[in-house]
Amino acid sequence: MAEKLIFPQEIEVWYILPLIRRKIALKMVEKGLKQKDVAKIMGITPAAVCQYKKEKRAKEDFFDDEMNKELTKSVKNVIKSNEKLAEEIIRLNNLAKSKGIVCKIYKN
Repeated sequence: MAEKLIFPQEIEVWYILPLIRRKIALKMVEKGLKQKDVAKIMGITPAAVCQYKKEKRAKEDFFDDEMNKELTKSVKNVIKSNEKLAEEIIRLNNLAKSKGIVCKIYKN
């Protein structure tokens, strides 16, 4: 029986983008924003933020120190201007791809 073919875009949608969203949400909470405010900024429910905190969503972490530093920069930009959220998620996703994170996940 042949193995199911998984496309890189599926890995991004299933693993990388949820991780980016979780890390942004948690970092904003860490910076002092309330869960309901984080949820509003990100267009998610407060319950989703709670699930991120309890590691019930996107619990696997594939980021290294460089990615975490870039994440911190992104969160600062998003806090300054909520309109930057999509731009920062795309930037972090592209950085993750350039660092070979998709390949690492695929191999595992």
